[in-house]
Parts: sequence; C-alpha cells; structure tokens
Amino acid sequence: MRRRSRKGTSWIAVLLVVVLGTALGIGAGSLLATFARLHGSGVHLSDLWGSPFGGGKDVVRILMLGEDNTGSRRHGRHGLSDTLVVMAVNTKTKEVRAISIPRDTKVEIPGHGTCKINSANAFGGPELARQVVGNLLGVDIDYYVATSTSGLRGLVDLVGGVYIKIDKNMDYDDRHQNLHIHLRASPEKQLLTPVQAEGYVRFRHDRVGDSGWEIIDGKKVPAGRIARQQIFMRALANRVLSLPTRTERAEVLSQAYQKGYIVSDLKLRDWDGLADYLKDIHPEKMVMAVLPGAPANIHGASYWIPDFDKINELVAQNMKFESAPQEEIDAKVEVLNGSGISGAAGKVADRLKEAGFQVTHEGNASDFTYDRCQVISHKANNPGAQRIAALLNCGAVQEDSSKGGADITVIVGRDFREN
Repeated sequence: MRRRSRKGTSWIAVLLVVVLGTALGIGAGSLLATFARLHGSGVHLSDLWGSPFGGGKDVVRILMLGEDNTGSRRHGRHGLSDTLVVMAVNTKTKEVRAISIPRDTKVEIPGHGTCKINSANAFGGPELARQVVGNLLGVDIDYYVATSTSGLRGLVDLVGGVYIKIDKNMDYDDRHQNLHIHLRASPEKQLLTPVQAEGYVRFRHDRVGDSGWEIIDGKKVPAGRIARQQIFMRALANRVLSLPTRTERAEVLSQAYQKGYIVSDLKLRDWDGLADYLKDIHPEKMVMAVLPGAPANIHGASYWIPDFDKINELVAQNMKFESAPQEEIDAKVEVLNGSGISGAAGKVADRLKEAGFQVTHEGNASDFTYDRCQVISHKANNPGAQRIAALLNCGAVQEDSSKGGADITVIVGRDFREN
C-alpha cells in the first residue's frame, strides 16, 4: 500500500532523517547531487555505478559515523567517532531499524587491544570502524556513511538552523577541540545556529551521559546524548520538509556533496536502490534502540560495558529481523479488504505473516470505499499496531476498544500496491 505523500515527505527527507539526523551525516538517492559533485572530476561513472544495492541480500546494513574534530583531513588523520549508528534495511518488507552505539563502548580493536569503540575510526578510518562494529554486533556491515563536526555545522547552515526545545541548561568547554557549549533552557523551541546544534548533539556532561533514563511527569523516558540526537533528527527533518519545493530539497543534498560533507562507499546505484526502499517510510516510524549495556569506570576511564545477552536479542530483532517483541508475536491480526481490489487482503496478509505477525482472519470490510489503508488497535498503546502502520504506510493508528476477537484490524484501502 502506498500513502500519498504530503508536501516534502519524500525519500530525500527520509534519508536526511536517518543518515544526517541520526549519525550526523547525510544520505542522498539523488543522482543529480552526485553528478554535481563528480562533474569535471575525470571519474568514469561506470566505476561508480556498482552492482545492485545490497547485492540481492534480504537485509542490508549501513554504518553511519559522525567524526569529531580531533583528526585532520588535510593531513589524512581521522578523528574519534562521536556517533555510531547501524541502520538495517529489510529489502523484502521495506522496514528500517537501527542501533545506536555509545562512543565509550568497550571493545577489542585489532592491533590495538582493548579500547573505546570511538578510537577505531581514529586508528583506521571508517573501514576499521565498520570492522569493529561488525565484530561487536556479530553481523556484516555492507556500507558506511561518514561525516565530521564541520560537516554537521555546514549541513545545519544549509537549512537555516534547526528548531529545538532545550529542556536544561548545558554548559561545557573543551579548548582542545574548540568546543564551547552554552545553551539555556526554555519552554519554547529555539532556532539553533550550526554551532549551537553541534553543541546540542555532542553534550553529554550531565548525570545521564550518553544514554539513560529520567522520570518526567511520572513516566520513564529516554535521556542523554543519544536521545538528544534523535530529537535533533526530527528537528532537522522538519526543516528539510519546510523547504517549499523538491528542487530546493535536492539542492541541499547537492551542496552537501559538493562541499564534501560526507564520505561513503555507497555507489550511485546503491543510493538509488536505497532511496527506492526508503521512499515510502515515514521518519517517525523507524525503529531505533541503544546498544544494551551499563556505564563503568575502569582504571579511571569511563566505559560503556556491553550486555551481550541483551545485545544478541536486539541484533536478532533490529539487525536480522528474526524476531519481534512477544507482544507483537502474540497479537491476533485480521485483514479486511476495503478497496474492492481482488486479492488485496490476501496479499497484505501474506506480507504481514512474512514480517512475523499472526494473521487469524482475512475477509471483506463493510464496504469498498476506503481510499487509504487503516490500522485499528483494539487496545491502547499497541506496539504491534504501530509497526504494522509503519510497514504498510497507513498513517496514524486508530484505537477502538469496543470490538472483541482480533487485537489489530487492518483495512486495505484503494492506495493498495503489491510491493
């Protein structure tokens, strides 16, 4: 099924959200942007086109890396990785999931012994970082996209700043990195400059640090630097979506390439293929998680100690798409044809079964006048309903507790498409 895109909700914005917002980089399926960067370079496009995206794999994984300014591109030295995110794309179901890895995660780096994972990029660039992350998660990483703090500032500048609500005062100075963070809390959103945006996503000098929880209005909510990066992600998406035309949004990508804000081993065909998989996915519905573990102090150094039992479970769910939360597995789903298109309910049911859902009933809706698909949850805050809505691009989940039987009802609309 396919929901008609509202203004700006395109694969361009999705890639910006996933790659730029999450990993302080930028993604681009726009061939025009790449042509602009390559124009006059003497590089043959046949060398850059490459094989089809993912090489026919069911799951393709991309490491997104944000580099701090402790290195020197001019002298060929890489900095520490300030941010590491692995995004997994299920090429069959077109789901996207991700795992954020704290920079202080304790790992073994080939040739260097026990280190923080952020050192891998400094020792061997994105290639070594990809190897170390793959070893940590126990999966192959197919591609990488990397950028730097200067790239982040430049990209935020391209969209004219980002609007973010600052919920606490943030003060920190690091003369070595020329990092000076001085942000004031406010009940209203503030338009952050490129330098302020960098400070917001890099700040971790409070009691939470990289990742943790806070109790707000009686609820346990994610807190820390990684949570702020996800807030920044959505703020940046809104700025991109606010650009009035596709041409202007594409220009952001073109400028990002021309100015060298990103480095990637994705070929032209890879970008085009990735764009095709992500074009119908709404940014807010992507599943994201933080690498399980706990903070520790070892010989005076702060580390994030991985919890490998929980990591294995998370990798199976987010990186391999092998499992789903038990609540989703147990949920009973009915699929009703509200489109009048012959066989539509069965095809949607098959797709949901392939994604791990338990479809208990297929049939027709009360009429065939549904223009768009609908997902109805018969109990509050049902994560399975949210994932189905994301999988089928059905918009907001509706709630109706009056019906018994199925836990989730999916009504196929006239916007149905087979893939």
